[in-house]
Parts: sequence; C-alpha cells; structure tokens
Amino acid sequence: MNNQLFDLVENTSRNIFLTGKAGTGKTTFLNNFVKKTRKKHIVVAPTGIAAINAGGVTIHSMFGFPLRTFIPTLDRINENLAMNIPDLMQHFKYRKDKLKLLREVEVIIVDEVSMLRADVLDMMDFSLRHIRRNQEKFGGVQMLFIGDLYQLPPVVRDENEYIMKQFYASPFFFDAFVLKNTNLLTVELTEVFRQKDEDFLEILNEIRDGNLSREHYEKLHERYIPDFEPKEEAYVYLTSHNRIADDINTKKLNELGGKTYQFKAKIVGDFKESQFPNEEVLELKVGAQVMFIRNDATQEKKYFNGKLAEVLDLSADEIWVRIDGDDEDYKLKKENWEQKKYSLDAEKNIEEEVLGSFEQYPIRLAWAVTIHKSQGLTFDRLIVDAGKSFASGQVYVALSRCRTLEGIVLKSKISSDVIFSDRRVAEFQDATHANDRLEEILHAEKYDYSIRKVLRYLDISWAKESLETWNKASKESKFVDKEKTQNLYFLIKKSVENLTDIYLKFEKFIWPKTRKFIQTQENWEEIEIKSSGAVNFFFTKVNEEIFKPFREFYAETKGVKGMKQYNEDTRVFLDDLEDYLNDLKQVHLLEKPLFDEKNDEKISVKIAKVPSHVLSYQLFEQGKTLNEIALSKGVLVSTIFSHMAKIAEQGVLDFEDMKRIYPIEKIEIFKKVFDENPQEELKDWLKVLPKDFEFHEIRLLWNFFLKKQN
Repeated sequence: MNNQLFDLVENTSRNIFLTGKAGTGKTTFLNNFVKKTRKKHIVVAPTGIAAINAGGVTIHSMFGFPLRTFIPTLDRINENLAMNIPDLMQHFKYRKDKLKLLREVEVIIVDEVSMLRADVLDMMDFSLRHIRRNQEKFGGVQMLFIGDLYQLPPVVRDENEYIMKQFYASPFFFDAFVLKNTNLLTVELTEVFRQKDEDFLEILNEIRDGNLSREHYEKLHERYIPDFEPKEEAYVYLTSHNRIADDINTKKLNELGGKTYQFKAKIVGDFKESQFPNEEVLELKVGAQVMFIRNDATQEKKYFNGKLAEVLDLSADEIWVRIDGDDEDYKLKKENWEQKKYSLDAEKNIEEEVLGSFEQYPIRLAWAVTIHKSQGLTFDRLIVDAGKSFASGQVYVALSRCRTLEGIVLKSKISSDVIFSDRRVAEFQDATHANDRLEEILHAEKYDYSIRKVLRYLDISWAKESLETWNKASKESKFVDKEKTQNLYFLIKKSVENLTDIYLKFEKFIWPKTRKFIQTQENWEEIEIKSSGAVNFFFTKVNEEIFKPFREFYAETKGVKGMKQYNEDTRVFLDDLEDYLNDLKQVHLLEKPLFDEKNDEKISVKIAKVPSHVLSYQLFEQGKTLNEIALSKGVLVSTIFSHMAKIAEQGVLDFEDMKRIYPIEKIEIFKKVFDENPQEELKDWLKVLPKDFEFHEIRLLWNFFLKKQN
C-alpha cells in the first residue's frame, strides 16, 4: 500500500487525502515521502505545534493570511465577522522570494488536516491561483492532505459559526469550494501498529463510526473503576482541558516535597511562544512522573513519544530518569526543535532555512495530559474521565492512545451522547475512497502525467512573447546598435518559430504512442528513446541557436553607461532561457533521466551573476545599514548578516565597518571572550556569550576576529 501510495503522489497530479485510524503510520509515510520525493514540496499545518511536529510551517505564516474568517463572495459583509474576496486580495502582496518559491512548488503537504477549516483552504486556492497566474485549482499545485477526520475537528468560534453556515455545508476542509467537482482521492491506511488486540480494535472502530454495540459497550465498561488510584505502575490521567491537567500535575508535584529544580529552554532566533513544543521553564522534583514528547533518534531507541519515566536524580544541569520497563538509570539529553522557513536556492531547489530553535529536555510532567497534547502519543496505561465534557472525536482520540484495553481505567462511564459520528465525514470518505483502485489509477495516469511533464519542459513557445518584449526595449533604447539588434531579433525569431513547430509535431506524435501503450499496444522503450531524443535535440538547438548568440550580444552591452534598463530587460529573457536549459537537464520520464550528460556545459560562465554577498557589500559601502539593505532586497536581516560574514572572511572589513553594524560595547564583549575563551563551534559560542547575541551576529564577529588574528 505505502509503495503504491508513494507512486501515486510522485507520478500523478492527483490531489490525495491520506487518512487512517490512530496508529496506522500516517506520520511515518509523511516523513518517508519528503525524504524520497523528487518533487519540489513544502509541508504546512493549521496550527503552530502541528507545524513544528511535522517539520513544516503554519499555513497562515506561509501565505500571510490574517486570522479572520473568509467568505468566498464579492458581496460586502460585516468586516467585524469576516472578510470577502476583495479584502483577502489585499493580503497577496508577497515578497519576491516568496513569489518565486510558491511558483516553483509542485506539491503542498497539509498535515493534521482534520483541524483545517474549509475557508482557510479556499484562501490557499485564491492565493495560489493569483501567485502562479494559473486559474486551475490551487494554481496547478498538487495537494496531499494528511490526517484523521474522526479525531480533532476544526475550531470555529461561536461568533463566526452563523456566517460560516450561510456559505459552507460544514467547517471540514472537504466542504471548501475549491474541492467541489475535484478528482480528490481518499486513501486509507488500514494496518494498525499501535494496538494488536482484535476485541479492542473492534471497540475503537465502532466508537470511531459512532455505532458502539451493546456487547462492546459492556466490555468497555468493565474498565470502569471509579475509586481507582495508581500504586506501583505509572498511569497518565487524560483530561479534556489544560486547566484540569495543569492542576493535577501541580498538585502531584507539590505532594512530593523536596527541592524544585528549574530547567529553562534555550530559545534562539524567531520562535513564537504559541509554537513552543514544551514548557519554557520545566519544573521537576525527584520522584516526578514524566513522559517523553519525542522519539529517541539515536540507535539506542530508549524511548518514544508518550513513554513514561520517573525522575531519579536532579542537579542544576543534569536529569536522571528510570524509563518505564527499564532496569537502568538514564541521563537525559536535550533536544532541539526548529522553526523553519522555505526558500529557493540558486538552482531553484526548495530548501529549508532555520529561523529559530527551541532547546529543552524532551519530557513534560505526565500525571495528567490533555487530549490535544496526546495526539500522536502512545501510552501503556491511561486513566480516562470522559464524562460529558468530551467534544466530538475526543473519546476516540483518548481511548486510541492506549495500546490495550486492559491498560485503560475509566473514572466515569462514557455516555452514549459523546459517542457519535459525523455522517458528513463518512459520506465524503465513502464517495472518494480509492484503496481498491490505486493500481488502476496509477496505470491510467502515471504515464500520461510523465509525458505531460516532459512536454511542459520542452515547450519553447513562451520565448516568442519574451523575444517581442526584448525587441520593444531595444527599439526604445537610444544607445543600442539598431542594425545588430534587428539582425539578432530575426535570427532568433526564426529559430523560435521553427522549434515551436517541431514541438507541436512531437506533441502530436507522442500522445498517440502513450495512449497505445496504456492500452498495451505500444512499447514504452520506444517512447523513452523518442522523449530522450527530443530533450537533447531541444537543448542543443536552443543553446546553439538562441541562448549563445543572445548571451554574446548581451556581453557587449552589459555595464555600458545609459543602458541599465535595456540590460535589465535583456537579462530577464536570458535568465528565462538559462532556466529552460537547466530544466531540460533535470527532466525524467518516470524514473529514467532523459538528458545525455555529454551535452552538458556550463551555460552561464560568461554572464555569471554578481554573488548576493558582494551586492550586499556594495550597498553597505554606499552607506546603507544592514536593515536598509534587507528591506531593499526583500530578505531577512539575518540573510544580510550572513552575506557580511562572507565578506569578513575575505578580510575586507575593518573596525570602522564593524562599528557601523554593532554597538562598540557588543564588539568589546565578543573580543574579550574571543581572546580569553575561544570556541570551536557556533553552538558553543551561544553558551558563553550573553543571551542578546544571535547566530547571525556571532558568525560575522567570529569571522572578523579570526581574519584579524591570522
């Protein structure tokens, strides 16, 4: 199933909803997919904590959305309740780097989609269509939704519920307008790894479906022990509200007596409090019951997310615990959570940039925990007080956290009122269910998709409009050699028209071949050979007949006084041609690379762009501050600091330059530590310097003083 699913996402353009009961491996699939895929992708989530846990960013931060409810209408509405389409469009003023990123992305992965509201998904659709100048759904981006709709639902505030109901059938993501008449597929993972007891699995399935039988209701309530108190074995009390869990944990901690030790998290860079994955200040005593909130990433695999432990010994900088089920003491190590940002590198690959980090021990007090914070955790023993306070889906989430029915103690009977299923969820999943059609869909679409992708990269017809724009700029320029430009214009125009005709003939030739193959009447190897031939033909022709002549002509005018605007227009066309050639070098037909490496050449040697760090230094020399440079280039100030760190490494900066960047006191503090207690690693510098020193500031100072020392 997982291999077929990966193939489906990787080799088709289908929008897919990946779901499955608790413990079926949805997160494992997500982690494996982002490691293996060749598609340019980003991971987003509805909430800060979900985004940090998924290794991505929040939807609102990625798209710059306001927190208000969105109503997809042009009509005026009460601005205090929601915003309409014109209101939303005002928020689409993205920086250049964000525009480039969202135009390059091929698949967006939305984790914890059960909490994604329909109106937020519609906002994503409007944004992507606008950014990508493409009126297909989501601007042509493939969407992979991951989550379990039977768990925690979207949050709709009381004051917004009335207006949302007027436009949306439900707040669930599948009732977004963008998904109407969409070929969305639901793929459900069915093998449960967390529980193995068949009876318990049946009970959980019936609760999930809102249809618990009398027999199983009675079986479940054999675990009703109202006066139960844990003795030797450690239990976790699962509650519906933060306040209840905090009260229980505080009471239990106070009952222990003894000294309280505090362990403060180390927060570096941009990391919002709402996204903290753990307590900023962890308060512990010897004897405290704690649980791990991360899996052990080392080869030891000593603990997992939700594993319990008891604190055995504490000092100012050490925590020793006994992990539940182990005989040996274990010294805790701190873990690092990262706040990320996506950006494009020079080769247009999407890369992750770390904006901030949160370093803390991966445990929290665990006599009690809320249902929200238990999502994704696995426990051996639970105390559950469901009562009537649990919302839709919470009973299922609570009980499914535990490995066995015997590990659960019910402090109150579960009312039938809180065991119900939302029929809208079941109807949606039934209508889009595709588990039994994966192979059929793959065979019908993967070849079609792959050929379509090859054709998209081969298509040179866009160059005609770009050439006309350049020709117009050359005619308007007072300094350009008109005879030379016209000769070049007609030469390139002829090549573009000829290659466009050849492309159209190839398109007409390759589609019937593909259709016949799908009907098992054609040899795929011949399609591979013809596609490879086309890729190498177009690369050679565009390179020799268009790119090289245009590059050589540009070299004559580059930097000539009075031709700045003309050169900028020329450079745009040249950059587009360079991107076209580089893209052809990366084209695959399914798993097969089509470009012949013998055709490879460094296509931009003669017109290499001035490096970003040099451009930043040139602006600095003109008297601009680092903040002003960042603002003019549309990047973070930390990026400009990294540019200046490269300049410092070359020995260009002097003390007067540094005093323009830092207060003199800060330079002196760093120099004193540099002279008396130098460090080998950047992370170690953070430990010996005052807290107001940040990563990017240290790197620049360190490079500067190292160069002076040498």
